[in-house]
Amino acid sequence: MKRAGSVFCALLVLAFACTAPAIAQQKSKVVVSVLKGPSGLSSAWMMSELLKTSPDEFGFITVASADMVVAKLLNGEIDAGVLPVNIAAKLFNAGAPIRALAVVGNGMVKFLTTDPDLASLADVKGKTIYIAGQKATPDFLFQYLCAAYGLNAGSDYTPVYNLAYPEIAAGLAAGKIRYAVLPEPFASQAILKNASIRAAVDLKHEWQLRTNQEDYPMSLFVARKELVESNPEKARILLDSYHASLRKAKEDPSGTGKLAESLDLGVSAQVAASAIPLSNFVFIEAPAARHSIETLLSVFLQFEPASVGGKLPDSAFYASIR
Repeated sequence: MKRAGSVFCALLVLAFACTAPAIAQQKSKVVVSVLKGPSGLSSAWMMSELLKTSPDEFGFITVASADMVVAKLLNGEIDAGVLPVNIAAKLFNAGAPIRALAVVGNGMVKFLTTDPDLASLADVKGKTIYIAGQKATPDFLFQYLCAAYGLNAGSDYTPVYNLAYPEIAAGLAAGKIRYAVLPEPFASQAILKNASIRAAVDLKHEWQLRTNQEDYPMSLFVARKELVESNPEKARILLDSYHASLRKAKEDPSGTGKLAESLDLGVSAQVAASAIPLSNFVFIEAPAARHSIETLLSVFLQFEPASVGGKLPDSAFYASIR
């Protein structure tokens, strides 16, 4: 599977090299993808404002998954979008001409349980734990933090990866799952439905203790190299607009929820309004976020180097847009 993943990545990069220049010549505007669901809420105001003020220069499409962002970036259909940090690093290391613009979402992973006796990660020994996203940030983050207590996945506890985020949240709420690693806003949604669920261990605090980093990044706004190098002024407009959009989302969750619903971002106004305060939206331009990005990617390298392309991205990965 690892080799197949590497071959797939290489084929995607080859496809990018073959098709992106032709598509880029045909395009008259910068096209940005917006993820449906909680991740896309921070960009709702950017989408709305630029479509009003600069419809001839900027366009937006909504996508259902990070895989679609990858495919559309590589074939030149879009110029920018949000990806998990490790996926962006893997693509860059495989030769895809993409650049990191800004971290737009920091850590929001919770370790939840209905076990009243669990007080520390040391108590994980012997437990079966449902984890959201095999070989993604929740998985490797949890493995890394448990390893500090001498516990290894598979031998000291049993990870289960076969359920999606909503299914894990539902299983917790129904009492069918006792231990889970789940990101926001799904974690809080489960807690709201079952008062016996609690975040028994503060994973962010554990991360701080192990790394001396305030937080860990999860979502990265990236762009094609051509946009960064050939149209830095438009890249700057995107960055500033995204920053303003994120600020407005945090200041006005209710209004943002209504806007997101009208833009068909896959979340109802009510759910969006409750999700925004839990989602840990941030805006840290890539050069300033490099150390925190490298700290997280080093954890991926520890457990599976191929998940980030075998090395840390070099300085060219971090776009500085002035």
